[in-house]
Amino acid sequence: MSEHNPEALQAFAGQVSASVTGGLNCALTLLGDQLGLYRSLSAAGPMNSAELAESTRLSERWVREWLYQQACIKQIEYRESDDRFFLSEEAKAVLADDRHPANLIGMFQSVVAIYDSVDTLPDCFRTGIGHSYDDKGENCACGIERMTKRFQTDQLVPDLLPRLDGLVEMLQNGVKVADVGCGGASSTIAMAKVFPESQFIGYDISMHALNRARNNINAAGVKNVTLHNAIDNPLPNDASFDLITTFDVIHDSTHPDQLITAIRQSLKDTGIWLCADIKGMPTFAENLKDNPMATVAYSFSVLMCMSAGLSTPDGAGLGTLGFHEQKARTMTQEAGFSRFKTIPYDPDMFNAYYEIRP
Repeated sequence: MSEHNPEALQAFAGQVSASVTGGLNCALTLLGDQLGLYRSLSAAGPMNSAELAESTRLSERWVREWLYQQACIKQIEYRESDDRFFLSEEAKAVLADDRHPANLIGMFQSVVAIYDSVDTLPDCFRTGIGHSYDDKGENCACGIERMTKRFQTDQLVPDLLPRLDGLVEMLQNGVKVADVGCGGASSTIAMAKVFPESQFIGYDISMHALNRARNNINAAGVKNVTLHNAIDNPLPNDASFDLITTFDVIHDSTHPDQLITAIRQSLKDTGIWLCADIKGMPTFAENLKDNPMATVAYSFSVLMCMSAGLSTPDGAGLGTLGFHEQKARTMTQEAGFSRFKTIPYDPDMFNAYYEIRP
């Protein structure tokens, strides 16, 4: 056995131990959300375990141990003077307020949802074939919807769309729009509410996502939205759409080149493609050095994004960081697009936004 530097060994073991703790904490954080523990603490202020258990109608012993774990990992504050627990203002935003831009509960839900697929990942590594999003279950679709819903419902229409020349006026006058990879249709509904003269068609290949989208559309009461299963009813190649949107879709696609070509063929020569995708850099070395989201992006890629992109034998498997700006410019030009412009949008730390025209 080779000799180790004891201090270096201890430091590395501590680093790995922190990762184990993080994995356990994902499950316990999601539990706190599902049981309303964070929301109750946020609303009521400092409470002891008995008070929190009473307010949430849960067993005090279970609540107490959960509080101990949360205090140790410093997601919940502990006040020893009166044995009470409370949330900082920052914790309220990240853990209790679904509408806050910093809220991350949807990410926890997505992470826990894909735990069930870990047992089958060795076969993916051996065969090269990944899992579709439906393979990961409804909870994964729900978690992804929660991760993106705040932007799509609160910021897409008032903040992002006006940054594209002439787009808002076009939508007000009434045009035909395809929201490709619509998921739970949060973005589709947000646009449809504000632009009733326009017609919106949501496309997706996930049955879980389409079911959620139908429920969300019915709940919203919008009448200018329809849904298509893109497998049975793909984008038409008749240049009939004035606007096509894709929000974090291309890097997940098994055949991104074919999808981009289909978008071009279904878009009018005067049309616009609004494309959002994960911020990345052209090389791993650049991401390792300069991308603060690289670790979480590559983690999601193995477990979710690249896996989806490899869910067919000939899948491209771009991965979470695989549709960076340089790749996007090249692939869109090859598909027949001639104009490509980045849209500055600082509030979103994860995504880059592109205005792409024929």
